[in-house]
Amino acid sequence: MGQTRADEALLEAERLWLAGDEQRAREAYRRARMLYREIADAPGEAAALTQLGDLERRLGHHAAAREAYVAARALYAPDGDQRDQAALLARLGELAVHDDKPNEARQCYASARELLRAAADLSGEAHVLRRLGHLEHTQGRHDVALDLYTEAREMYRHAGDGLGEAHTLKALAGLLRTVGRIDRAHRLYEEAISLFAGNGDVLGEAGARSGLARLLRGQPDGIEAYRQFEKAAELYGLAGHLKGEADALVELAHMEMATADSARAHSHLSHAARLYGQGGHLDLKAKVEGELKGGAA
Repeated sequence: MGQTRADEALLEAERLWLAGDEQRAREAYRRARMLYREIADAPGEAAALTQLGDLERRLGHHAAAREAYVAARALYAPDGDQRDQAALLARLGELAVHDDKPNEARQCYASARELLRAAADLSGEAHVLRRLGHLEHTQGRHDVALDLYTEAREMYRHAGDGLGEAHTLKALAGLLRTVGRIDRAHRLYEEAISLFAGNGDVLGEAGARSGLARLLRGQPDGIEAYRQFEKAAELYGLAGHLKGEADALVELAHMEMATADSARAHSHLSHAARLYGQGGHLDLKAKVEGELKGGAA
């Protein structure tokens, strides 16, 4: 079957979004939705609505995103794939988290989990458990979050999803650091780093190394923390993640200030300020430039 006008509109919307033209992308998604509706292609219409919701969510328009997701879910509901419905429920759960509606988020995640369990999708179910773990962590329910992360890790392991397991280990290590279980958090960060590296996830490895560095920074010997921040900065740079690299450089500079290595600290702060500026993080750039001026005073 050849490409339809609706398919072409959807591809155009994706191209415009990638090009940063959000308004025209929004219009193209809406056009694709109507074209799919004209040919009675419910899955196509739902896909257009889901991507429109993703765009609105990225722009911070949560009410518009929710409207698009709910409409897409209604199209999938009669006989759609359970995984598609679960993905929409998970998105609705994330919106509820951002809007500080934890109970609504829990309901969405629970419904998504039921669908994924019915579909025997272990990785999908583990992802929902991990998201729920994040929610409980932010709500201060650390024991509940610990159980959810642990269950998610086991599911990822059984599914052979190394990256999913790595992300869960990183989250679990962060939780253990919060509750003061430093030795176990250290071990889990190391496991996460190994899994990220083995799966070629440079950004994931950089994030795990930054987490480990922050854990070690408060220990008597700060050399290993410094090395981890250095490696994280290098990896963020390789991935082109400007803010991540800048954040790591600022951490390095602060450690150097503590050892009176002012010249190297100044160099790292100057580099960080440039990176923040390039990434459009002007508030962070101004903050670092303030530190530079204070150091020169």
